[in-house]
Amino acid sequence: MTMTKGLLKYHLLVLLREPLNMFFGFGLPFLQLFIMSSGLLDADNPMIMDGAMPIFVVIAAMVLCFTDSALSHGYTRQIKFLRRLRMTPVKPLGYIACGIVSRIGVLFIFAATFIAVLAGFFNMSLDGRNWPLFTAVLVLCFVMFYVIGMFVANSTKNAKNSQSLVYVVFFGLLAVGGAMFPIESMPSIMQTAAQWLPPAMAIEVLRNAWMGMDIMAGHDFIMIIILTIVFGGLSVKFFKYE
Repeated sequence: MTMTKGLLKYHLLVLLREPLNMFFGFGLPFLQLFIMSSGLLDADNPMIMDGAMPIFVVIAAMVLCFTDSALSHGYTRQIKFLRRLRMTPVKPLGYIACGIVSRIGVLFIFAATFIAVLAGFFNMSLDGRNWPLFTAVLVLCFVMFYVIGMFVANSTKNAKNSQSLVYVVFFGLLAVGGAMFPIESMPSIMQTAAQWLPPAMAIEVLRNAWMGMDIMAGHDFIMIIILTIVFGGLSVKFFKYE
């Protein structure tokens, strides 16, 4: 228990030591919202807000998982800090699990704040929402992004190279996965590929959960579970202390 508390404290300190990541992760969705706000309001369609909200939450989750957690892990590998963990009972699975727990609360705070802003300033309705289902899906999507980020952070022998790779994967998924640009505006071949990328699948399942639709429709929910299991196993198997 003492070791677990120590790991949780460590992960929270890593998070707080990088305030720019917090600002970027949580400020970017709000910036996008207010840039788009005039067009959204002119449309006078509350369903637009329902459809847009999951996109912003996914962006925040990806920032926490990639530019915070994965990059920080690459840095701690680079400075040889994780060597010390080899001499402790801490296992890769416990290390990764504590990282997820330490950051999921931060994501909940962001999601609650963002939803409150949409409800208060943009008249998005909160009536009839299935909050337990939405919360469960949000946790699942977050875990998926987290283990993908951890796998990328451990996928190269050179820790510095892993940090560069994290940036490439992060911005690539944002750009092509429907989080930054509408999939509908992409060429047809890219649309097909984008629909199988983690951000697009997470957005679709979160949107269905938020709007009371069937989360099992299509391939998205099953693929999220598969990706979470596969990359969870890979992130543990290829975990590097240096």
